[in-house]
Amino acid sequence: MKNKKIILLACLLGLLILAGCQTNVDSTGKTIAERIIHLDTPWSAMFDESIFSAILVYPLAQCINFIGSKTNSAVLGVVITTLLYNAITLVFSVKQSINSQKIQMIQPELNKIQNKYAGRDDENARMQMAQEMQALYNKHQINPMSSIVGPFLTLPIMICMYYAAQRAEVVVNGSFLGLSLQETPLNAIKNISTMWPLVLIYVAMLIAQTLSILLPQKMADARRKKQKGYKSYADNNTTNPQANTMLYGMIVFIAFLGIRWPTAMSVYWAVSSLASVLKTTYIQRRYIDK
Repeated sequence: MKNKKIILLACLLGLLILAGCQTNVDSTGKTIAERIIHLDTPWSAMFDESIFSAILVYPLAQCINFIGSKTNSAVLGVVITTLLYNAITLVFSVKQSINSQKIQMIQPELNKIQNKYAGRDDENARMQMAQEMQALYNKHQINPMSSIVGPFLTLPIMICMYYAAQRAEVVVNGSFLGLSLQETPLNAIKNISTMWPLVLIYVAMLIAQTLSILLPQKMADARRKKQKGYKSYADNNTTNPQANTMLYGMIVFIAFLGIRWPTAMSVYWAVSSLASVLKTTYIQRRYIDK
């Protein structure tokens, strides 16, 4: 398990380094003209930049361009592209979501095991705790690695959509209620009297993101209370403070990050979060409840 985590983290670091090599905006935050992807931009030209741009960024940017040009709306280009991505990845989300719900359902049992070995730092105690936890995972057919794989697969798409939203021509030259989608929420807040629609998009993104992060936990808590036959579910002390800190910390991180990215990215993030809420609800009703 430890080796697999190290491999995943190494791959993720490599991806971040690869993605971070791109410079698409100037000092004012505007997209550099040479970096804009037009509908007639040839795919072969992207290989001169990087494989990352050619294989991942280019298709998403062209999808945004195509839909945006057909609907005459940059916002719809980003929204529909995001929905299509989520529809395609739904089949991969089912197993990961069920697994995450299972982990939350057995959290009381995991807490008991951890409390049993609290204060013991010797190697033997750590091995015994790991064995008991793994036995619990096996009993409920849970693969704890899937909780890592999900975010690992989501982050590359986020990076790709970030660059695609930056570079798609319909977004660069597009607008929402007459306001450029390249403007950042931070700039919109400074000029809120005239740019309030962009502030609303940013606020909507934060609300949607909060729902998508907290909903799985709330669903698991509600379901746990119904499991009267499983004695550990009767425990009142089922809250994991560290997990809650991570959840709320993620919301704060997205708020901090999102205030400086183009509003087009906030549109993507809001739609993606709402799609995640719908997927979570669907998976809960269609699979987990049964």
